Amino acid sequence: MFQSSVPVTSDGFHDRAVEMGTLAAAIARLQAGAPAWMAVIGPRKVGKTSLVLEAVRRAASETLAVVALNVQEDAPPSPGVFRLYALRAVDALLGRDLGESLERLARVPAEYRRRLQDVPGFVALPPSLRADILDLADVVPDAARAAAWLQLPETLAAALGRRMIVVLDEFQELAALASHGRAFDPFPLMRSVWQTHTRVAYIVSGSARSMLLTLLTEEHSPFFQHFGILELGPFGRDEAISLLQRQSPPECPIGAEVAGRAVDMVGGHPFYLQMLGEALTAHRRAPDMDDLKAAIQELVFSRMGRLGLYFENDYDRLVGRAASLAATLNALAGGASRLTDIATRIGAPSGAAVRYIERLRDSIRRRDDGLYELADPVFALWLRWRQPGGTVVPMALVGDEAEKAVASALAAMGFDLVYQSRASRGSFDLLGLRGGTQLGIQVKRSTPPLRFGRTAWARMEADAARLRWAWVVASVDRQGAVAILDPTRAHRGREVRLDEAAIIENLLTWVDRPVAATRRSSRGIRRAGGASRGVRR
Repeated sequence: MFQSSVPVTSDGFHDRAVEMGTLAAAIARLQAGAPAWMAVIGPRKVGKTSLVLEAVRRAASETLAVVALNVQEDAPPSPGVFRLYALRAVDALLGRDLGESLERLARVPAEYRRRLQDVPGFVALPPSLRADILDLADVVPDAARAAAWLQLPETLAAALGRRMIVVLDEFQELAALASHGRAFDPFPLMRSVWQTHTRVAYIVSGSARSMLLTLLTEEHSPFFQHFGILELGPFGRDEAISLLQRQSPPECPIGAEVAGRAVDMVGGHPFYLQMLGEALTAHRRAPDMDDLKAAIQELVFSRMGRLGLYFENDYDRLVGRAASLAATLNALAGGASRLTDIATRIGAPSGAAVRYIERLRDSIRRRDDGLYELADPVFALWLRWRQPGGTVVPMALVGDEAEKAVASALAAMGFDLVYQSRASRGSFDLLGLRGGTQLGIQVKRSTPPLRFGRTAWARMEADAARLRWAWVVASVDRQGAVAILDPTRAHRGREVRLDEAAIIENLLTWVDRPVAATRRSSRGIRRAGGASRGVRR
């Protein structure tokens, strides 16, 4: 089953054999009394937490406890994050005997202290350690207490004969404690406390790659040469296809062709694949290429699509109110560019463009050939879709050549083109939107005269009436030239035929015409009164 809302472990975990081996070796060192520190670095939602939790799950034993804390749980970071850290360690080592969460009980200090007395492991601890644990519930967090709270997991693990793995996600965000005259710089303190520990291993992770690498690898950093670095990126193509196929339920398997095309569209980012897999299998049947097109449209190229909203949030986080940063992202949406070209597009000197790129950090990368590009190609597609004329982007991604040609022709007239599920679009290939107009479009990969079976034609008429859409037929020749034909000018005999006389010379006039629809009693074909011949391309 696909899971996009929670970390993926156990049977749902996929691949990452090399990275899993690296973490397994670090955990083995902890068990041997020589803990190693590891840093897992990668883009947001790439699976860092899933990787660490799965590694710990596979290494589970009676003597090994795990503490997982996202620094952003205490936002903005304050010294209180270290109390939460210590509480979570106490909960991991003592809460099992109580059968209740000590972290939750600490919200009521008196109840927390009372219930701790029921824990056999607690009452056997040295008095000074018991006092430190009892004080956790109501001592006011400050920098002076942080050192004691950082030491607590090691001291408690030693007293209980246990070992512990501490996992700190978005670790780099602790730097905010030292900024703008706030509390203190936590990193030198953490290094000085942690480096004496033999029963606790530390795994940190974060999505701000450049910031975290600077923190861990720069010579002036307190953590210089203390952490092993494990970089995590998207899956390769074969692994990504395998994920889509292996995780699809038996009643709606994703075939190799659909899975391969899906990966070609969204790449190997696990979060994107999990969301796309959920969308593809939502109808409880084996998805086909039409389902894939609709899923991509609804997921990415929709104002309320899940990936669209995710990118919107990411965009706001990166840009804020800075028009210069927004312009820089948009300048790169079309592909890799030289610095001078970026500067020209945003109307700024090259020096200013460099500063904007630096502020956008990990969303932009510099290639070996010196060109700059957006790090996430799917985010780049989403940015292009938001730009004027961007309606053609989904078609360029998921459409065939004829649909791309039709999308380009109609986009030039101000239409937004979308794919919908078969249940939502009936017999039509595309839906065109312009203002309040909804236009169903049947795409034919041949030139007039176009021929249709009577049953297929009747289905299009019925679907247009049911959906309350105007509708047309788009003809695309081998050179990609597009002609739009008026279905009310069809000839019906044993088959229904549209010839060149049905070509609309001005589609915008045609869709805006006053319609006085009547039905030809002899042929049963709906005709719109006053229809002019619209646009031909």
